[in-house]
Amino acid sequence: MHNRRDFLRMLGLAAGGTLIGCGGSGTSSSGFSTNQVPNAYHFTPIVTSGSSLPNRSSVRARVDDGGPPFIGAVVVNDLRHICFHANDEVGKTGVYRLDYDQSGETSDIQSLLQERQVLADGTVVDIVSPGDLNNSDDLVFMVEDPEGRKTLQYSKGGAPFERLCSAYQDLSDEARLYGEFHSDLCLTGSGDLMFSCAYRNPDGNLEGEGLFYVPNASTSQTKRVLSREQLLPGTASAIRTFGIFDIRPGGNYLCHGSAAVLEDEFDESGEPLTYLVRGRVGELPETLVASPRLGDSNAIQGSVHMGPRLGDSGYGAIVQSDRNKTAFWFNGKKLLEADFELGGSLTPRGAKIVSMFPPVFGPNGLVFIQVFTFLGTEILVYDGQQFSTVLASGQLINGKTLGMIIFGALPHCINAHGDLVCVADFTDGQSSILLGRPV
Repeated sequence: MHNRRDFLRMLGLAAGGTLIGCGGSGTSSSGFSTNQVPNAYHFTPIVTSGSSLPNRSSVRARVDDGGPPFIGAVVVNDLRHICFHANDEVGKTGVYRLDYDQSGETSDIQSLLQERQVLADGTVVDIVSPGDLNNSDDLVFMVEDPEGRKTLQYSKGGAPFERLCSAYQDLSDEARLYGEFHSDLCLTGSGDLMFSCAYRNPDGNLEGEGLFYVPNASTSQTKRVLSREQLLPGTASAIRTFGIFDIRPGGNYLCHGSAAVLEDEFDESGEPLTYLVRGRVGELPETLVASPRLGDSNAIQGSVHMGPRLGDSGYGAIVQSDRNKTAFWFNGKKLLEADFELGGSLTPRGAKIVSMFPPVFGPNGLVFIQVFTFLGTEILVYDGQQFSTVLASGQLINGKTLGMIIFGALPHCINAHGDLVCVADFTDGQSSILLGRPV
């Protein structure tokens, strides 16, 4: 995407929740009160607007309407490798890698993909999806060329990118692709991939969207996990579309989208009816959340428009109960409420929450979530008993006042060491990617 607003809209992360360099000194943010979490986090800007990039370019100098220096697509793996998207001084977009060691010292920035770059298969890069990075340094992106043709490009262990598949290609008997890829992709540590794309049946007729699973990047073994018109478990309703999904090793997945009562596609307000399911590839999924009219009384009642998240300790989702109200549900338990007009639950700093981004699972069962309040924004961590503030608007980082934070746009922005990465805009108009390390 060419700007942060488009990126957030694509992911369904707009506030209100409605939508199907060099290391240096930093700042410590404390407030933890249990033994499960660190005593503090030390935040360091590792790449800043204006920083030098490869190929004699530099990151865009300031946040402006022409496009921000960074968008929220930043991830980190257990090898302490960071992947991020940036715009350069002439507006050209690119994806870059930066490594750091245990002490926080960083490597030179490496270029992974850049607008106008020609890949091994002849694809000219125009638009790059947020993509994903795993702990084996495998990378996958949806790349669109200037003519609008889309391919999935895969890098195995940091090797040069190769085409995995195109949007109109027969991969297996269950995956005869016949449409455009969704921009969302998810990659496991073992190289298993999940994506969504339209497909056709053996007669060549378009069937609509499907959710597909590629084990260990072996496209000939691609399986169709869910399909349009498939009955939503526990209901007399049919799946219509797929939204954002998450997958873990072993084929465990989480997916949301829209469905329809068999005789009526929309409710009385004209809003799409949403669902959230959890399952394992090859097995029947269970419905976790469903719009009330879909008819599953055993599911949490509400809508899911933001990306759900799956972790070793369970699942998390932002559930919307009406136009202004959302709630953070963790393993079927409501932990936080947000009200866009009046404010909901209080943060540890006493600010009323008006909206939230999707949660992110960290090590040792910790769950992190960014919330928006009348006073700004905070990153919170939940240890199973209570929330603590990790980072908040108004804090000083290297003497600069923190304004907006973009955290949790992608699920893999925390690693097994507890290190986290986010994009931070400062009140002076500069922007940085922050590395937070537990101390």
